[in-house]
Amino acid sequence: MGRRIHFVVDPQGWCCMGLIIFVWLYNTIFIPKVILFPHYEEGHISVVAILCYYFCSLFCIASLLRASVADPGKLPENPKIPVTEQEYWELCNKCNMMRPKRSHHCSRCGHCVRRMDHHCPWINNCVGEDNHWLFLQLCFYTQILSSYTLILDFCHYYYFLPLKKENWDTTSIEKMSNCCEDISRPRKPWQQTFSEVFGTRWKILWFIPFRQRQPLRVPYHFANHV
Repeated sequence: MGRRIHFVVDPQGWCCMGLIIFVWLYNTIFIPKVILFPHYEEGHISVVAILCYYFCSLFCIASLLRASVADPGKLPENPKIPVTEQEYWELCNKCNMMRPKRSHHCSRCGHCVRRMDHHCPWINNCVGEDNHWLFLQLCFYTQILSSYTLILDFCHYYYFLPLKKENWDTTSIEKMSNCCEDISRPRKPWQQTFSEVFGTRWKILWFIPFRQRQPLRVPYHFANHV
């Protein structure tokens, strides 16, 4: 029953889903082209990071398409009610059809859905008994892909670009003369970099939006180091 294709004729749902697909397609093309592939060629990241991004993107769009066309639990027009379960069925006052309890009528789809949770315009479908698991998968992979994209953006602007700018307008002799100095200079830990960005060394406060950022005093030996 959960394998039937369910298609909802709803212009608003088409617009919402089209917007989601556009954002997904834009990120799938833009992020690798601007961040992943250039930094892979420069040796900053490995091919594993690229493959992980494409896998997350693939699972995200697959769960979106499956959740949008999967039957959420639409009741047939003339359901066969077992005699032993008749007490668990009731009459819908909107479509005048018998339905199991905990079912609800969706005015946008025009029929009753078993264990209906809500109608989601972003997938242009109801979320019910047969596609609830697909909707949860979509939420999970969307969160993973969004978090991965934010991490890549953060690393691109706060780590990779400063690392690249450090080598601009530098001759081979200057690189050779500074190699010993770079080796002897202590490297800044990633915790120190994040602490400077967020303005606190308390990692738990990095995730709190209801606070004011205060400039963090940087140790002298890290002051001029990227």
